[in-house]
Amino acid sequence: MKKQGRTGIKMAAAAVLAGFITMNMASGTAAAEKKNQYAFSYQEQQLEVGMTVDAAKKVLGREKDVKALSNCADDGGRDKAYLYEELELVTTKDGKKEIVKEITLKTGAVSTAEGVKVGDLPDAVKKAYPDAKAEAGLYTAVLGETQIVIDCGFKDDKVVSITYMAAEKK
Repeated sequence: MKKQGRTGIKMAAAAVLAGFITMNMASGTAAAEKKNQYAFSYQEQQLEVGMTVDAAKKVLGREKDVKALSNCADDGGRDKAYLYEELELVTTKDGKKEIVKEITLKTGAVSTAEGVKVGDLPDAVKKAYPDAKAEAGLYTAVLGETQIVIDCGFKDDKVVSITYMAAEKK
């Protein structure tokens, strides 16, 4: 009888230990899933800086307008802006591929994963991005190789645009 009691205790201990290991592995998986870059979710699909414009357009659908962008470097019109109702994509050529360089949110109809949207007060930005650097109404937060720049205007009174882009190289 004693032997059976010990076997039962050992089996119970093994079950508790297995449960503990499973819980720790699950929480380790959650930690491993921590974000390593900023990305924008639109209709439950991810838009990221560096993705191809074709992949982005599959998520967003047809744009309202497309504009060729020129700059003082006269790069031959490599950059374009795809204009949508709620946001704007700026793209550039990377070899033969056209990739997303910037994603700018323009209306309060869409928000960041952290819940910030156009029209919010700077306090909401500071709460969502406590490590953001603030300068002249611009709040910049860096995560991995990406950054998010939240423009609260010259008066620093409300969010007027939110831009996802590659982080500046140091």
